[in-house]
Amino acid sequence: MQISVGPTHVFNVTRAFRACMVLVALVAAIGSPAASASSEAEAVVRLSPLGTIAEQSRTMIRAGIRDGLAATGQVDPLVAETIAGFGASAFDSRRIQARLVRDLESDLAGTELQAVNDWYESDLGQRLSRAESDSALPAAWESMTSEAGALRQQYDGSRRHQLYKRYDQALGASERAVETAMAVQLQLAEALAALSEGDTTQSVQDQVRANRPMIEQQISDQVYLAYLYTYQSFSDQELEQYLAFLESPAGQAFTDSASKSIHAAVMEPVSAVGTQLVRLLGPGGE
Repeated sequence: MQISVGPTHVFNVTRAFRACMVLVALVAAIGSPAASASSEAEAVVRLSPLGTIAEQSRTMIRAGIRDGLAATGQVDPLVAETIAGFGASAFDSRRIQARLVRDLESDLAGTELQAVNDWYESDLGQRLSRAESDSALPAAWESMTSEAGALRQQYDGSRRHQLYKRYDQALGASERAVETAMAVQLQLAEALAALSEGDTTQSVQDQVRANRPMIEQQISDQVYLAYLYTYQSFSDQELEQYLAFLESPAGQAFTDSASKSIHAAVMEPVSAVGTQLVRLLGPGGE
């Protein structure tokens, strides 16, 4: 969350909200049971990994905001921790899970839910679910970063590299992550302006829009790295089986429903977080 004016401003704001990108990049998964859901939706969410992701949402948001502020060197660590706490408290994993289940039930036909359920009941589906859940844990973030160079070198020009385009298109991962990151930053423009000398809400919004190409490239790199890291223990043949599921009508309905739910779940608390940031860091706030 860079405070100074210029291209790096938006680049580092994206880092602060990396949790949003993680959630969207893993939109193939759906949370854990909710009592009001149909039996088909309950079965689907029980088998898939977003329960873990939803449970970790507060931790991811807290770490992302705290680390982004700390990286600027312009915010006291205690203030950064306080701000991160505001951000984390706005995310309720139970509400996220309930929304995901409810939307699945309304968006997917019974046959589509059954097809998704069948996939996640398979041996490969279960192993993929565990791998995606593990990648949502905080410990995985540091591992991804430390292994980034080796993973890229290992897979450069390989069949795994070639399959990435299909993966990204099937999930809409990069595109959806960019839209969520842009929406978060635009929504928090007032708060970001309060952190900066000389910036206004409009000037921050203009910087966000002007730096979209940079944001797109950063997110594309992050999604690709997450792809290499998460599926490194799977063969190309197994990954192609997964892609076939994601590209199927049921898989597309599944990811579309999850994407909309995640975006809404991320955006709803953002306004409240922004208000708290302005109160804390605006004129007379500290």
